[in-house]
This record gives sequence, C-alpha cells and structure tokens, in this order.
Amino acid sequence: MSAESPRRAARLMPALAGAIVLAVVIALGVGGYLAYQRYTTRYTVERESDGLVVSKVVDARLAGATDLRVSRLTGTVQATASDSGWGGILPSGLVFKAPFEADYFVDLAKLDRGHFFWNAKTKTLIVTPPDVRVDSVNVDEGRATVDQATGLIVTRGAMARLRQRASSRAAQVVQGEAASAKNMVRARENARREIADLYQRPLTIAGVDAHVVVQFEGEGRRDTEQWDRSRSIEEILAEGR
Repeated sequence: MSAESPRRAARLMPALAGAIVLAVVIALGVGGYLAYQRYTTRYTVERESDGLVVSKVVDARLAGATDLRVSRLTGTVQATASDSGWGGILPSGLVFKAPFEADYFVDLAKLDRGHFFWNAKTKTLIVTPPDVRVDSVNVDEGRATVDQATGLIVTRGAMARLRQRASSRAAQVVQGEAASAKNMVRARENARREIADLYQRPLTIAGVDAHVVVQFEGEGRRDTEQWDRSRSIEEILAEGR
C-alpha cells in the first residue's frame, strides 16, 4: 500500500463524518416535523384567518382495502358512568342510549393457493378463508335518544370525564355483544354465503360444473388424498373453456 492511500483516507474522513452528521440532522428534522404535524392534527384547534373556530376535515387518507364485509350488527346501547367529583363532595352520573353498528369482515388478501382445495371427482372447490373478525364498533352519540346527567352540580370537567367513560363503556358493551358466540355464528354463516357466491360466479361463467364450499380456518381437516391443493383457480376455470 502506498503512502498516498492513508493520506487520501485521512482527507476523506472529515467529509464522511460531515455526511453522517448531515444525515442524522436531516433524520431528526424529518422526525421532529412529523411529530409536530401529528400533534397539531390531533390537539390544535383549527381556526379561520379571522380567528373563528370552524367545523372542517383536519386530516384524511384514502387507502385501498381487501376486506369483504359479510355482516353488520345494529341496535341500541345504554351506557352509564359516574364521577366522584372533589373527593366525593360533588358526585355526578350520566346515562345515555344511542344507536350503534358493528361490521364483520373477512380479509381476502390473505388467500393464496394453499387456501383452495379441489376435488375433481365431485367437482367441489373448498375455500378456507381466515375467520370472520369484528371491526371497530361505532356508537352514534349524536343520535342519542336518552342523555341524562345527574348531580347537584356537574362541572365542565366532570361532564367531560363522564362523557369519555360512558363512551368507552358503550364501545366495550357493543364489542362484547358483537363478538358473542351467537352473533359470530350468524356472521360466519353470512360469510359462507358471500364467499361461496364470490367464487361460484366465475366458475359458472367459465362453464365449470362445480360447487363451492367455504370452511373457515380451524373448522376441520380434509382428506389430502382426495383434495388437490396444487391447482390454482385459473387452472380450474380453464376446464370449462
């Protein structure tokens, strides 16, 4: 190695160190900006140029979805909350009734060749999708039919706490009802029909005389000697051409 190599390396070290420092500064700056943006989006009150507080969409994102909605549960929920207020000196309570809805989805994006089983002898296609899941529930407090606060004096802070606790309790109650065994059974049956129809249509259009059976993951095992999982949907459809 010539004597020039160490000197060249020594000259490059300050530039390399400067580049690293610059990269760190840029990363910190971007991180700080994103954190500030999240904070202002969530916690800063939006105002017009004249200072008036207005109703507006602060932030919106449109994303693609591969979930299939298979059921919707609707009804009315009642929720209660209490607040001790000043160590029990000013107790208060809140009760409200409001309509709710909860949606059930199946994530079809997770399906691959391993989720399809074909029996050429009986012309049966078995689809094994992921299990039905309950999406986040929605309680429409703006359409409440009952909204009653109790207490000698209900301060603004107490009302805010009551509202938050009652809302949280309502969501928990609805989530529990939506995930109950009876409702999950109904949602799965609806999902079977929806998914079977989804895959039956292209088979029928392609002229394949077959029927579709839907079995959710974990609902039982098939005889692997009878069921062929090596063929794709495209190959099955090609039989009708």
